[in-house]
Amino acid sequence: MLEKMCKSAKLGENVFITNVRRDFLSLQKKQSIILALESLKLGESKYFDIAVPIEFLKGEQSEFIQSYINAEIYNILSSLGGTSLTIYTDLSNKPLVEILQNVRIAFSLDEKKADRQFYGNCINVIDRMITAIHGDNKKFEYMIKDIRENTTINKSRDRQSNRSDMLLQVTKNLERKAICGIDIGGTDIKMALSYGDDICCFKEYDWNPKSFIIAEQLINPVVYLTKLVRAFYSAIYTTKLESNQKTVINEKLNKAMDKHASIEYIIEVVDEVENILGDEILLLDAIGISFPDVVVKDKIVGGETTKTIGIKRNKEVDFEEEFAKITSLDQILLNLCKIDGVVKSMNDGPAAAYTAAVEMYAADSSSVIDGVFAHSLGTELGTGWVDGASNVPEMPLECYNFIIDLGDFVEKDYDAEDVRSINNVNTLLSGTLQKYTSQSGVFRLAIQYFEKQRPILYKELLDKGFIEQKVIADKEMMVVPTTPKDMRKGFLEHVMSLPERENDEVVNEIFRQIGVYLAITWYETEYILSPDCKERTLFGRVVKNKRCFDLIKEGAKSIKNDIIFTLADGGMANTKLMKRLETDEHYTVAQFAQAVGVIYYGNQGLIEK
Repeated sequence: MLEKMCKSAKLGENVFITNVRRDFLSLQKKQSIILALESLKLGESKYFDIAVPIEFLKGEQSEFIQSYINAEIYNILSSLGGTSLTIYTDLSNKPLVEILQNVRIAFSLDEKKADRQFYGNCINVIDRMITAIHGDNKKFEYMIKDIRENTTINKSRDRQSNRSDMLLQVTKNLERKAICGIDIGGTDIKMALSYGDDICCFKEYDWNPKSFIIAEQLINPVVYLTKLVRAFYSAIYTTKLESNQKTVINEKLNKAMDKHASIEYIIEVVDEVENILGDEILLLDAIGISFPDVVVKDKIVGGETTKTIGIKRNKEVDFEEEFAKITSLDQILLNLCKIDGVVKSMNDGPAAAYTAAVEMYAADSSSVIDGVFAHSLGTELGTGWVDGASNVPEMPLECYNFIIDLGDFVEKDYDAEDVRSINNVNTLLSGTLQKYTSQSGVFRLAIQYFEKQRPILYKELLDKGFIEQKVIADKEMMVVPTTPKDMRKGFLEHVMSLPERENDEVVNEIFRQIGVYLAITWYETEYILSPDCKERTLFGRVVKNKRCFDLIKEGAKSIKNDIIFTLADGGMANTKLMKRLETDEHYTVAQFAQAVGVIYYGNQGLIEK
């Protein structure tokens, strides 16, 4: 079995971690391993049972076992976090003990934050979370003990009722409240400003945070876009301007509200309008933020994502000092609110789940008693989980970092920055969901399939400028250009148009394969998290095309026939604000749902205050 897995990996075939775990546990001659994770809430533990062959040869077989155990631990920590992990196994099995000891080195547990890499990135996130929650310098701990010392009996988790009317309250208590919802992504920022039961305006702004080298480059656009929608609303109702002056100001604001307006122009217009209107500029009651990183107590604490990778690589700055500025984004934005205003932040994955929960509750309160589990398929894979009482578990939930594939050594050889690579851009680890689902997965599969099987479609990608050969750091790579024009959205929209344009099985297989990867993701989240909710709600650009969504479902069902995916489209618009979005002539629910969803989250902060 182990020999076959190694052979498949070298041939460039997928070797999914779910299959490896299942096959190893089914062995008659196996070595049991128990992983005991103490959660971020001290005193609570969760246990996982895995196994490996009782004997394995040195060389590639031993390396495969090491990669498997590393991946199991990495996925658990990337999802749940924790304060310590204890491994229980037979300590007389020396080769296995050596592999378990190597985990300490692989995860850089004895290194400083700045020196950690690969698997160690998740330890940085965990240490920052421990500090944010417990307010001390306690660090994550890793221990290996004999299996005879484990006296815990694994019991099934008791199902707890999560009834609450908070998901209803957030939609019914909006009178005279001005709330801004901000959905921050890897290719754009989406804003929605509501007053009472109506949305006053939407704003979309394209950006590429991966290219930023200091914190202000990330913070300033968010602040000024928030100021912009405030100014836009304020200019409508101001009494300070004469008719002709108001016409000029409104023209400038409308131009700044255009999707293609530069941040420099936006700053210029906002500063001018705020200077003219003075105390007639709207002060917000609340701001809700969906941010693509780990969030604890409204603070951004992760720091190991693509959005901050440019800052981390900048040797001219201290990353921890720069990231601390981003951590304080909620306090910076609070300056745009009333004295008793609030800023509520959550990771973009939980924001997707929260948005779905609010809309589902509005239609049928019993539909969310088991909570909501959602994925956002955009620039990366966001994952969110909220219970029926609108509570968001405090855990990393960075499922886009899950290692699902222990094989595919062919595409593993490409540099992480190469669009054909399966290596994670942040951690350089191979086989993670970052390169299998969402935008990067579509790009990689399109190139892989078209180059070999559809040369005309492959040439079209080159001719349209969606991909180009480029030498980076003396390496020849294939990349999606982001300058002078960012081609990422155009590339994705082009590939998503092909199933209807071509109705070609090779094209269709791209999206079926995305579905396969999502089914593997389903198994991993079930294994690690055990949510009561079994269906998954999907958000994001990759699923906004119905034909593509149907193909994704086909692929998923080839792995798990009874899997349920729900599309976050106009059909989920049940609250007043979401129905307002549904009827907008320029924007769709698929695009702006999370921006509206976090308006309700901001309102929850006001209600709970």
